[in-house]
Amino acid sequence: MLPGLRSLLQGPASACLLLMLLALPPAAPSCPMLCTCYSSPPTVSCQANNFSSVPLSLPPSTQRLFLQNNLIRTLRPGTFGPSLLTLWLFSNNLSTIYPGTFRHLQALEELDLGDNRHLRSLEPDTFQGLERLQSLHLYRCQLSSLPGNIFRGLVSLQYLYLQENSLLHLQDDLFADLANLSHLFLHGKHVSRGRGSLDRLLLHGNRLQGVHRALPRPQPPHHPLPVQQQPGLAAGRGAARPAGARVPAAQRQPLGVRLPRGA
Repeated sequence: MLPGLRSLLQGPASACLLLMLLALPPAAPSCPMLCTCYSSPPTVSCQANNFSSVPLSLPPSTQRLFLQNNLIRTLRPGTFGPSLLTLWLFSNNLSTIYPGTFRHLQALEELDLGDNRHLRSLEPDTFQGLERLQSLHLYRCQLSSLPGNIFRGLVSLQYLYLQENSLLHLQDDLFADLANLSHLFLHGKHVSRGRGSLDRLLLHGNRLQGVHRALPRPQPPHHPLPVQQQPGLAAGRGAARPAGARVPAAQRQPLGVRLPRGA
């Protein structure tokens, strides 16, 4: 070592140098390879890169994470950081979501798992802990049933997209905790019954012949509950809509909903 450098690293000078190094701001987390990152709000965009798994070393401050249109098959606990507000995973190859994957995402407001054709079942506690979740997309999967407590604790949920699945039955208490649910999308396939506290219910393309008494009662005549047209409930056919699409107000047909006697 050079004599001058040795003397610099000894005595008060070395202490000052150490303090200066400690005062430097930490290096910003690097952006995952093939992804694009933005600082405001903290966003990581990794869509359409043929990823078979979630990229490692995601910046812990990420608030929005876009992973749609990849080949991701499995989601495991510890993959996502607690700062996430928006998580898009639609149009992947998801088949397994391990329990606890989303448990620590207490700030999450939107979760899109739609259009995953290999997703056939969900564990009862899949969404446990998501008390701030407002929008949940499960459209166009291969779900044939839902655990009775799958939505338990989702007290902030307003939008629930379940259309284009293979659901045959919905338990009467499936939506019991969804006090703020305002939009439920169930059109397509074979859903036969359900319950919720809703002001808009989309059911076109089902085989329903009536509305079960456990469904919400219609609102007063001056503000009827809008229900999308479908065979068996009203004349005419409801037009097919892209999965996840919101129906324009001008195209919704408000229909009276008759509940069975004694409801």
